[in-house]
Amino acid sequence: MSEQPPGDGDAVQLAFPRAQLRSRTVRGVFVNAFFMGGAEALVLAQGLIVTALLGPRLIGLYGIVTTTAMTVAALRRVGIDEAFVAQREADQEAEFRTAFSLELAVGAAFSLLLLAAAPVVALAYGDGRLLALTAAVAYLPTAFALQAPTWIFFRRMDFLRVRALQAIVPVVTFCVTVPLAAAGVGVWSLVIGPAAGNLAAVAVGIAVSPYRVAADFDRRARAAWGRYVRFSWPVFAAAASALLVGQGQMLAFTLHGGLLSSGYITLAATLTRYADRADQIIATTIYPAICVVRDRIATLREMFTASNRVALMWVLPFCAGLILFAPDLVAFVVGDRWRPAVPLLQGLAGAAAIQQLGYNWFSFYRARGDSARQAVEAAVHAAAFVGLTVPALMLWGVWGFVGGRLAGALLVVAVRRRYVHRLLGIDLIALGVRGAAPVAVAVAVVLGLRAAVWTGPRSVAQAAVELVLFVTVSTAATWAAERALVRDLLGQIRARRGPEAVTVAGP
Repeated sequence: MSEQPPGDGDAVQLAFPRAQLRSRTVRGVFVNAFFMGGAEALVLAQGLIVTALLGPRLIGLYGIVTTTAMTVAALRRVGIDEAFVAQREADQEAEFRTAFSLELAVGAAFSLLLLAAAPVVALAYGDGRLLALTAAVAYLPTAFALQAPTWIFFRRMDFLRVRALQAIVPVVTFCVTVPLAAAGVGVWSLVIGPAAGNLAAVAVGIAVSPYRVAADFDRRARAAWGRYVRFSWPVFAAAASALLVGQGQMLAFTLHGGLLSSGYITLAATLTRYADRADQIIATTIYPAICVVRDRIATLREMFTASNRVALMWVLPFCAGLILFAPDLVAFVVGDRWRPAVPLLQGLAGAAAIQQLGYNWFSFYRARGDSARQAVEAAVHAAAFVGLTVPALMLWGVWGFVGGRLAGALLVVAVRRRYVHRLLGIDLIALGVRGAAPVAVAVAVVLGLRAAVWTGPRSVAQAAVELVLFVTVSTAATWAAERALVRDLLGQIRARRGPEAVTVAGP
């Protein structure tokens, strides 16, 4: 594909001089990392506290509800916000109302769908408590749609304001959920807390929105919906694939081992989902910048390489650490009653490490108006789960499930590798090997220490020493391999102006 320099109309309108694009993008990564890291730490702390307070059965019960609600809510995220960021209309306030109207209509439809699904979920799992719990969270798709004012600040790359608004939900949720759980409210504390958080976020978002938050269903808006729908259907397919896998594994484990098993897979899925946080931070931050330079293939190649090298600095150590220390996490933090979840924690961490390679590839296609490629990957992901993972669980139990998820992750990466090479000429496998080398050194050191020194039952002190050693060695090895890139990125934090491209430092 030939590279053509964009003209004035090819760039997304910016709220700042274009020469500041690079430094703003890099600083945005750090802003997003700070806020998302804090928010996720709060969510993790809440999850561990509530897990200890409620136990496997109630966590398994809520796991069914939240998996259903969040995957249905994820279905309504069909990329309308990303299409809004990429558009180049002159009247931005009218365009926002157009996109918001469609988002609100989709959110309301999925709220009704979730409400209608409540009796089906209760019947499928054979537990009447699920009827009221599922109905009580049916508001979520509509609540998420009402938080659309964050799109405006995201398009302007005003990441500080975006993250401040998004931080309202986890902060308020934690402050309401944990006291209620400690007071004996039980599983309903996990429903009431998020409701309070989302209500607060909606109210503040509407209050600070620079545009009037109102639905617009006139003829012009309806005509504009066509381009949003063309952009969104592959995104919907990807969300549907995530729904199938998330809800499917919950249902499969419940049918295979009952409510206890659903609690184990809920814990494993909750903890391993943090593997993609660096990717989400980076992909979210650089998307507006990708839209600006989307016709410059060389620049896109540099952005993809740099962003994935940075993401792997978090993904691979996190996943490797979870595999190494999952038994210690269970034994010393959440309790021995969760021991059957250990192989699930380790297996899903391994699958996450594989599947996060090149995670943000679809952003580069979407920015160029081609969102259909992601639907192919989503179809492979869903087919691998149905054809490999579920049968393996039924035949060979937990380890069969783990093997199926690992095989599915490899198939997904194979599809992704082809599309990345087609657009950018980058070999994902070579990129992954480079990122894995520092972590491999740290894993080898820790395993060598275990084999040479420790004997008998493990203690908290042994686990702590190994964890500190793992973090120290992986950090040092990563610095040795990527210090040029890290220095370049840190330099952009201090830079006031810079070139528009995000360049790759180092070989």
